[in-house]
Amino acid sequence: MQIRAFEDEWLVGEDQSEPRASVVLADADPISRRVLGTVLRDAAQLQYICCVDSHRPLEEWPLSQADVVVLSVGPQDDPVPVVRQLASRRIRVLLIGTGWSRYRVDAAFSAGATGCLVKDTEIGRLATATRAVASGHVVMSPQLFGLFTASPRVHGPRAVLAAHRSEARSPERLLRALTEREREVLDLLADGLSTAEVAGALTLSPATVKSHVSHSLSKLGARNRLEAVLMMQQARSMR
Repeated sequence: MQIRAFEDEWLVGEDQSEPRASVVLADADPISRRVLGTVLRDAAQLQYICCVDSHRPLEEWPLSQADVVVLSVGPQDDPVPVVRQLASRRIRVLLIGTGWSRYRVDAAFSAGATGCLVKDTEIGRLATATRAVASGHVVMSPQLFGLFTASPRVHGPRAVLAAHRSEARSPERLLRALTEREREVLDLLADGLSTAEVAGALTLSPATVKSHVSHSLSKLGARNRLEAVLMMQQARSMR
């Protein structure tokens, strides 16, 4: 997994695969389907299969040849069930929508999504993001990345207690619970290395790298690899 600036997006990625991918667009809005479909159809290095009404049952979606599904979601939509089903079929899912919150982003990634974009501002880079997802990256808009790094201000009589709790769960302190090898793995992932590159740098197998990441999640209380890498980056910024 890696995280780095990619044009105007944040990418967290795994191993690279072939650059060309077959894409299905799922969107409940016919006008949006037309706009997004044109972007994907005209994109280089993408094979646009077709678009489908996202409200239709998943069994009716043309998924047999799909590598990536671009799923448009509204503020009231819950994409988690669909994302889980697609991920179980080893199909990458790029969500593009509005009304994002930290909870929704975290739920999407935990369900197996490989990208979350803000629809109003990211349409122009949708093709680039789709190619990145197909290549093994996880894509996140910078606005959404900010949801994980922003620190809300605390006021009132509970400020001292909140500060103590914040310090107890600060990324820097939590990272001290990791073994030296686990910290090395997360550090390299935060530097932008893929799983395979981390394995090569530390003379480990990819499976061992993934095992270290899994142990780190438990120790850090992180819900997914994305959050663990973000914690590592935040701990670095505090040094």
